[in-house]
Amino acid sequence: MESKNYNSEEFKLDLGGLDIDQTPVSESTSRTASSQTTEDMHYDDNNNSANSIQIGDKHSPIIMLFGPRSSGKSMTLVRLSRYLRDQGYEIVPDLNFRAGDNYREKCRKFMEGLDTQDALPGTAYTDFLLVKIVKNGKTICQFLEAPGEHYFSKKNVSAKDFPSYMTEIIRKLKNRKIWVYITEADWNVDFSTKKAYVTRITNCYNQLMTSTDRSIIMYNKIDQKPYLIKSRRVSLSNANKEMSDEYQGLVNVFRNNTPIVSWVKKYKYEFVPFCTGYYTSENGRLVYTESEDMYPAYLWKSIMKCIKG
Repeated sequence: MESKNYNSEEFKLDLGGLDIDQTPVSESTSRTASSQTTEDMHYDDNNNSANSIQIGDKHSPIIMLFGPRSSGKSMTLVRLSRYLRDQGYEIVPDLNFRAGDNYREKCRKFMEGLDTQDALPGTAYTDFLLVKIVKNGKTICQFLEAPGEHYFSKKNVSAKDFPSYMTEIIRKLKNRKIWVYITEADWNVDFSTKKAYVTRITNCYNQLMTSTDRSIIMYNKIDQKPYLIKSRRVSLSNANKEMSDEYQGLVNVFRNNTPIVSWVKKYKYEFVPFCTGYYTSENGRLVYTESEDMYPAYLWKSIMKCIKG
């Protein structure tokens, strides 16, 4: 694949681009994280406890991929990693994040996934994965993928609190966190489940996010709504409205309540329509063809905007 350098102008001209109409991220208001007393989500305390994982880099921003099982977290990371590798970045799984052969095997399979046409199944990573993005020997950021059930489980939609590793490790880390909240276009669940997912994101915003953290709402599987894509252009305003209509109340979680700043930017999130790729069944295999570069290019642009702003 030919490597291209996407600044904002080239992004519009070479690919038809995305209709970029957003302004810089404003300074988040301070929030007090609520104390945790119970854990409604089921998880293996021996394998997924605060004592079993370690993030050694206490400075580089951490990108939190937040979404339920099969929402596209793994393939989003694969697609973005492929793109960044073509741009000259190094993709480095952190082998010290967890101990044991099982975790190292997951790291190996992730790297294999960057060079195969086989799509990862929705349950490919029911465990943790920490991947560093490195350029010229410097870690730009770290992607943390955790079990989707820890973020939201359709079997336990009333869960309020989060597992201890999220409150004891993630909340206490001084690294800036960029929370990528994954929403799915035409998610095939009932309205009450979508409403519960919005509530779950609200709980994360109130319990885990700090004033230095930033938010991205990613509208995944945008290809399911082809009427939003015209001549290889995606209108952010139209796609954002579709997401807002589908996940009612979500944008209000990020409403900017600072009077002067809210006049310039009403909501404190970056919006990213996304497509990991296209999938076909061939001889019992789910074959993956990666999406156009404009999708990972804009996601990375938004992540960098949150890191710097």
